[in-house]
Amino acid sequence: MKLILAGLDHTTAPVELRERLAFTPSDITAALSQLTQPQNGMPPPLAEAVILSTCNRVEIYGVAHGTTTAQSLVDFLGAFHGLAEHEFVHALFFLTGEAVAHHVCATAAGLRSLVLGEAQIQGQVRQAFEHAQAVGSIGPVLHRLLQHALTAGKRARTETALGQGAASVSQAGVELARRRLGELKGRAVLLVGGGEVSELAAQNLLANGADRLMIVNRTLARTRELAERYGAEALTFDDLPEALARTDILISSTAAPVPIIYKKHIADALEARARAHAQRGAAPEMLLIDLAVPRDIHHEVATLPGVHLCTVDDLQEVVRATLGQRAAAAERAAAIAVEEVNAFEAWLRTQEAVPALMMLREHAEALRNAELERALRRLANLSPEQRSVVEGLTRSIVNKLLHTPTRRLRDAAAQGEGQRYAAMVTELFNLESV
Repeated sequence: MKLILAGLDHTTAPVELRERLAFTPSDITAALSQLTQPQNGMPPPLAEAVILSTCNRVEIYGVAHGTTTAQSLVDFLGAFHGLAEHEFVHALFFLTGEAVAHHVCATAAGLRSLVLGEAQIQGQVRQAFEHAQAVGSIGPVLHRLLQHALTAGKRARTETALGQGAASVSQAGVELARRRLGELKGRAVLLVGGGEVSELAAQNLLANGADRLMIVNRTLARTRELAERYGAEALTFDDLPEALARTDILISSTAAPVPIIYKKHIADALEARARAHAQRGAAPEMLLIDLAVPRDIHHEVATLPGVHLCTVDDLQEVVRATLGQRAAAAERAAAIAVEEVNAFEAWLRTQEAVPALMMLREHAEALRNAELERALRRLANLSPEQRSVVEGLTRSIVNKLLHTPTRRLRDAAAQGEGQRYAAMVTELFNLESV
């Protein structure tokens, strides 16, 4: 039951590469199936698999079997995304064993996010967990590991001050806008997308004085819901050109697989803004903040004069300013992550005892059934109620006899002595010959 992890994140790969390896929600079902189900008569790369794909990371968590190697996951990523190995392998990192548990627990706690203490990552880990459950690619090992990771995330946010300040990509994006443009009051802000990122951005924009919000989203009902909640103007994608002409700050965070805003969209908006401001002087510059991966705004937009285009990788200036404030909280959150890793590792060690315990239980049940049948043949006149009492008695005796050795064996396994004790039980009861 060896754990394995292959991934890349904002520390190893720029957004241009992360978006090429990102898994959309519709991709993940097929990807998990390919990772854990035989293909063309060949064994799958993994026995269990979970994929965590966010704006800052793409990570495959797995339980390896006899034929699994790091190259298996490299080959899968290349084939699935249609990329040659040399295009991405330099950005990958690989972990095995306990290091995988440390990584996912620290990730869920927000310790490996671009924005230290980011609150969204816990929900993203939960979504990855639930998606794997729906597909059936998660088994007992990753199930238990992800539960401990989610506990680490919850404890880090309730037992420490790690989430105070700019604790999400949305908050960092709004803070970046405030730093670049100063006062947000009176600025026209356009939010593209109706997900959690946009909603958090709306909350933080209002908290920072913004009072002219517009929201564009694929689903009009969701757009109207957010607009009503945050006093914004609800628009459709058909309204996007006109909305861009009125926009000072754009924050985009859709799940689109390709860009939705191109150079021509912004060039047309700049022309319209110039005409509108002809009588009042030069139009203010546009700040475009693209929080999506894959990116929503085509990179060529940055070549237009009067436009400042920022991606998630440009949030570092905001992140650095909050690191000092969170050092103590991060230290405590790291300790919490270690506690959850230790709990998972203790459980994992107990699994060493499971085969021996199963054999012992099966052996005892076989003996019980044989002796019970022999006794019942000699007690042929028993009523059904009496037979049930006798059978219950035999089952109770077996359970009581096995209770203490079972508990002792599990305790020994949790302390790292599982294999030794399992071997002793196997030899004492001659289980190998059973």
